[in-house]
Order: sequence, then C-alpha cells, then structure tokens
Amino acid sequence: AFSAATIHDFFNIMCVLIFLPLEIMFGFLEKAGGWLSTHLIGAESMSMKGMNFIKPVVKPPVKLIESTMNGLPDMLTGGVMILLGVLTIFVVITFIGKLLKSLMVGKAKDILHSAVGRGPISGITSGTVVTVLVQSSSTTTSLVVPLAGSGVFSLRQVYPFTLGANIGTCITALLAATAIVGPSAVFALQIALVHLLYNVLGVLVIYSIPFLRELPIKGAEKIADVAVRNKLVALGYIAGMFFVIPFVMIGISNLIAA
Repeated sequence: AFSAATIHDFFNIMCVLIFLPLEIMFGFLEKAGGWLSTHLIGAESMSMKGMNFIKPVVKPPVKLIESTMNGLPDMLTGGVMILLGVLTIFVVITFIGKLLKSLMVGKAKDILHSAVGRGPISGITSGTVVTVLVQSSSTTTSLVVPLAGSGVFSLRQVYPFTLGANIGTCITALLAATAIVGPSAVFALQIALVHLLYNVLGVLVIYSIPFLRELPIKGAEKIADVAVRNKLVALGYIAGMFFVIPFVMIGISNLIAA
C-alpha cells in the first residue's frame, strides 16, 4: 500500500529531474504551449466544472462542521479542519480497503483487472478516464492504494494507472482553461497545455525506456520496506517530501531572485 502511494511521487520527481533542466535551457514546453494556445484560443468552453459530482456531496458536511466553530480564531478553525480531514482520510481508506477486499471476487474482480491490470495501455487509459470523471488525481490514486494493500493489484499493475491519473488531471485543467476569457485567457490555456505536454512526455519518455521505467518501482519498494519496519520513516518522508524540500527550494529561489 505504501509503495503504491509513493510510486506516483518517484515518477513525478523523475519528470522534474529530466524536464526542468531542459525547460530552463531551451523553453520547449513554453514554446509548444504558446504555439498551441494561439491556435486553440477562442474555442467554445469545454469546462467540466458543472459536472463535479464529488463537491456537492462533500461541501454540505464541511460547511456544517465549519458552522459549529463560529467565533473561534481562524487559525484554530483551520487547524481543526485539517486534523479532521486527515483523520477522515485514514478512516475512509481503512474501510475502503476492507470493503473492496470483500467485494473484489468473481466477476467484479475480473472486470476491474481487465480495466486496470490487463496491461500498461489499459491501465493508463483507465487512470486517465477515471481522473477526468472525478476531476482529481488525488482521488484516483487514493482509490488504488487500498486495492494494492489488500492484494487485489500488484505495484506493477498500479503503476500505469497512476500515470493515467497524471494525464487525466491535466485534461481537466485544460478543459477548465477553455472557460477563461479576457486578456489572460491565452496564458491560462498555455500553462494548461504545458502541464499536459509535460505529463504526456513524462509518460512516453520514462515508461518507454525500461531502465527509467524501473526506477520509480525500485524507489517506491525501497521506501516502503523501510517504512513498514519504522513508521517514523513514513512520517519523515511525508514531512521532507511535501514540506521541507519545497520550502527549501522556495527559499533558494527567492535568494537567487533577490
């Protein structure tokens, strides 16, 4: 389960290490996105904002919880909401894992395996389609973590599905960018296209080269083996990957800019 959750991270890190230096030197993504945006600007809006069926379900209970904390300092309210959100994620993933383990038998298991576990193309396509429908790559990847943890899918089967989630979230952003009008419309479309090109090229380059394809798998398996033996490693990984390193990079960037 932990390796399934982190393989997405290792793939994204590899994409950054490969494409960021190339983009800084040549600006090929910016140029390609700019060229495409000038040809697509002015097209009819294809935003899927009105089709989001998750937010209408989640928003009412969130608003209800917020209303019970009226009068409390904003900082305290935010902290409580974050804590409740994290606890809810743990509870939901635990129950999803137990539920799916009992449901993934017979025909249901065969159908899911044919969609996700049949091969790379099937997995990438399924991940893309599901992410476009739910409009969240985090939701998509969170769905396969319990499946991997319960033994329904192996890490190699989950891997292409998470790559599809990477592409799917770009398509959602691209469709949303078509709804923007005015002077900033071309820039919104350009950055959405850059995002899409970046992730599509990442999948093509990394997954098509056997040596590169194996690196995210090995990295995810290694960190998972260590994290299983020591839970503090998992906490340290999360803190370092999503807080310490980003803040350090932002600090370095600001120093260089100054």
